[in-house]
This record gives sequence, structure tokens and C-alpha cells, in this order.
Amino acid sequence: MSGLTIAYRNLDSSPAIEQQVSERFADLEKLGARIESCDVVIEASDRRRVSAREFAVRLKIALPGPDIDVERRVGRSEPAADVSQAIREAFDVARREILERKSRQNP
Repeated sequence: MSGLTIAYRNLDSSPAIEQQVSERFADLEKLGARIESCDVVIEASDRRRVSAREFAVRLKIALPGPDIDVERRVGRSEPAADVSQAIREAFDVARREILERKSRQNP
């Protein structure tokens, strides 16, 4: 996917995370919103205790009109589940914003 970039802060890249992000991005592309690019930043708090880590996912989606910026933070005891939850929530918000924008453009 040409318009997708993924950056990691305070955690290593992961094929599972990249696959989840790629699938979510593909779902957004199917909405027909003419997405030019999608920058994803996945960040873990820099705490060393895994059980207390917080995860943030930030999306910047460039498309005609104003960009869509989304940030979601989660933190509990299961790091893998938290990252997945933050990704899911961020892309769900982006999806709603894209659909809302399309409905305003095509009443």
C-alpha cells in the first residue's frame, strides 16, 4: 500500500501489528474517500514495567479537504491486547469521520 507509513516509538516493529494496521487501512480505502496518505505512529510509554505500559496510536490521514487526525490511548495489563485495542479504536474513529464527511458532501 503506497500511502501507508508506520512508525514505532518505544517498542519494536511487529509483523502482527503491521498486518492489523494494513488491514484497517485497506478497509478505509474501500470507503472511496480518495486517501492520499496515512501516517500511523504507535507509541508505548517508556516505562519499563510491561504491566503498566500505556499505548497510543496516532493517525494522520491526508485526503481532499482537511486532514483527519486521530489519537487513541489505552493501558491495562495485556500489552498485545492494548496495542490492538488502540489500533482498532483509532481506525474506528477515522472511519466514522470519513463516513461523516462523505455524507456531508453527498446529501
